[in-house]
Order: sequence, then C-alpha cells, then structure tokens
Amino acid sequence: MTKSIAGVFVLSFAVAACSGGSAVPRGVPAGTFGGAATAGHAAEKYKMLLGFDGTDGSDPTASLTILHGTLYGTTYTGGRYNDGTVFTISTTGKERVLHSFGNGSDGSEPFGGLVELDGKMYGTTFRGGAKNEGIVFSVNPEGKEHVLYNFGLGRGSAAFVDGRNPEATLTVFDGRLIGTTYNGGKKSAGAIFSITTAGEENLLYSFGSAGDGAHPYAGVLALNGTLYGATSAGGANGHGVLFGLHGGQERVLHSFRGGSDGARPYGQLVALGGTLYGTTYEGGAHNGGTVFSASTQGKERVIKSFDTAEGSEPFAGLIALNGKLYGTTTLGGVHGQGVAFGMTTAGAESVLYPFGSDSGGEAPYAGLTNLNGMLYGATAAGGATNLGTVFALSP
Repeated sequence: MTKSIAGVFVLSFAVAACSGGSAVPRGVPAGTFGGAATAGHAAEKYKMLLGFDGTDGSDPTASLTILHGTLYGTTYTGGRYNDGTVFTISTTGKERVLHSFGNGSDGSEPFGGLVELDGKMYGTTFRGGAKNEGIVFSVNPEGKEHVLYNFGLGRGSAAFVDGRNPEATLTVFDGRLIGTTYNGGKKSAGAIFSITTAGEENLLYSFGSAGDGAHPYAGVLALNGTLYGATSAGGANGHGVLFGLHGGQERVLHSFRGGSDGARPYGQLVALGGTLYGTTYEGGAHNGGTVFSASTQGKERVIKSFDTAEGSEPFAGLIALNGKLYGTTTLGGVHGQGVAFGMTTAGAESVLYPFGSDSGGEAPYAGLTNLNGMLYGATAAGGATNLGTVFALSP
C-alpha cells in the first residue's frame, strides 16, 4: 500500500507486512536461497543478498546501478538520521554504507537511484537542502558526498521556477545530467532540467500547459538526440502522457485514457529495437497496470494487462536483456507481494519469482539491473527485519 504525501509515494505497508513500523521477523538470513514456500523452481533462481536493519537504510525504492562490477543504491529512509542512505553491495552480499542523509543541508529521502559519470555517482533527494525542496548530489566510491544544487532557490522572486522535489534517477546526456522534478517549474506541475557536474542548472521544460502532462515521477530516456519520458498525471484525460523533448520543444506522443490503454506511468521508458517500452501502474483490462510499447511517433499498444495471479501494479520501468523485457510489480503473484517477471515483446510473460514468502522480500518498487547476465534488485519491505532487501535473480 502507499499513501501520497506532498506528491511522493511514501511506503506504508499493511498490517501483514509491517504494523506500526514494527519489524516482522522472517527468519531467513541474508545469502540463503528461497525455501519451500516458493512454488516450482523459482526458489532455485532467487538469492537474498541483504536484509536491511535500519542502521544501513530501509525502504529501498530505486533500481541499483553498477560501477566496476559493484552495485550501488539508495534507501528512502533509515541510516544514521533516518533520512536515507547511499550504499554499495557486492554480488556476494557484502554491504557498506557510503553516506547517511539528514545531517543538515545534505538532502533527505532519496527516492531515485544513482547514475555513474566519470567515476562518481550522482543522484537526487526528494527533500532536504537549503529550502527543503530537494537536491542534486554527487558521491564518490569512498563515500564523500557533495551537494551540487539546491532546489527551491529559484531565480529572482520565482522561488520554485527551477523545479522542486526530484524523484527520478538522473540520465547522462551529452556529458550533462538530465532529470525531472515532480513539482515546481514555471507552472508548478514539474519540470525537466539539466545540470553540469559543476552544479550549473538549466531549466529545459516546465509542465502544466493544457494537455502536456504533469508531475513526472520517471526520469528520461535519451534516444537519437531526443529525450523521451512519461508523466504520472495531466494530458488530455488526466491520466498521464508519453512525451518527447527536443531542442526545448515538447511533443505529446500519447495521452493515456485511463482504461484499457493504461494509466499513471511511473517508470522510466526503455528502448529496444527503436521502439519504446514502459509500464503503467493502473489501467489495462484488469486495472492492474500494463506493459506497453510505443513508437517514437506516438503509436501506443498494450502488450500485457496484468491480473492478480501474474502480478499487478508495476511501479518501476523495464530493462532489456537478450531481446526480452524484465521488470517487477509491487503487488500480485501467488503471495500477493509482487513478482519479478520476464516478457517477450509480444507480451508473453513468465513469472521469475513471486515475492512474499518467508524466504525473501516484499513489494519491489525498484526495477531490475543486469550485471553479467544476473538480475539484481531491491524490495521495499521483507527480509529479517521487514525493512527491505537486496536480491539476485537468474533470468
């Protein structure tokens, strides 16, 4: 379950998952393979690398990223000040906290993940910073964090024209970092920005015009010189849009209708064979969300409508591996706590792992990351202390 506070999904799980913030012991140490509670051969595919205990972070919501064969990630809460962390973890489960947010103006609540550029990791926090409207930061492999930019300072008297409350993972494009903010911009409905590694920010586009979309959760995909993305709201029908941005000019590719074509795209798009693929959190034939394809000209087609058994409500985007698509859903599956899945571009789905057994995590809001043919991800709940996990999964 989720609840919306100031436009951000703050994880709040049902009693069965976590009651009043108390831990629900799962009884399986990190590094063991899933047990008999998992159906079929899925147990042989899954390995929990880490269960968070709070001191090292909790509620990871973003996909992992890779630098020199090591995984890096963020947690939305937990750490020394309970405002989130940056951590690194090996493929064998050895974890180290690089930075705990919340010690003053360094940011808090990193909802998005990290991106690597020139040997450093870059990311954003939803809150914190000089105006408590979020920041862009860098962190090196030794854990030294540096605030590149404080949102909310604006220009002149326009306090939030530069955007506020970034949630998405940044994208590297032409040597600069490109990101989105959920709020702020010239029309207060979110923005797309670029920033240099020296901290020079430039507003690329402000959402809020009639029909153009509003409040992007997702980051952007750079493809052939154009930035493609999605907004969670706005558009002709109020259920979000797919858009392209080139030279500062935005073009709406598709406005979701909220029915069979899906609604509320929260995840970043991925390209495969020149076609865009993504997920919607709602809508579809069973109102459990969709996987869709779209041409760069905007022709959208639903290739999968989720039902409860196969997973439902995918929050994250997809990755492409060996011509197939891989992703997660936050709910559904045989245990009701989400699944990891593989899918052909024609929409044939296979459930790789159903979350929610005693052996692993629950509620994967994060997507999957490929490293040497293995898939790695995080769940926002579950594990020994019910504060989330990092796992490995064979496709």
